Amino acid sequence: MTEAQALNLENVDEGKPITFTPLEWKYFVLELKDMFAAGEFDIPKVINAARFYAQIERSTQQYKQGKCVTFTDKEWEDFVNAQDLH
Repeated sequence: MTEAQALNLENVDEGKPITFTPLEWKYFVLELKDMFAAGEFDIPKVINAARFYAQIERSTQQYKQGKCVTFTDKEWEDFVNAQDLH
């Protein structure tokens, strides 16, 4: 699956289509399976979890690719202390 796909549900998000990226669809299906196995049915919860887990995976990949900024404790402390919060 390479394109985003939409999910239409009348009782979720005022009936507006919910669009998922392929990665979000992956986690939507996994979370839905887990919920059914547990005897639950909460689609908004599944949607939120799918988006959350997809974001974690994207962030992890960006980190592994070096596409993030990191600070030492000292650098972060200096940065915070330099902010004018008034």
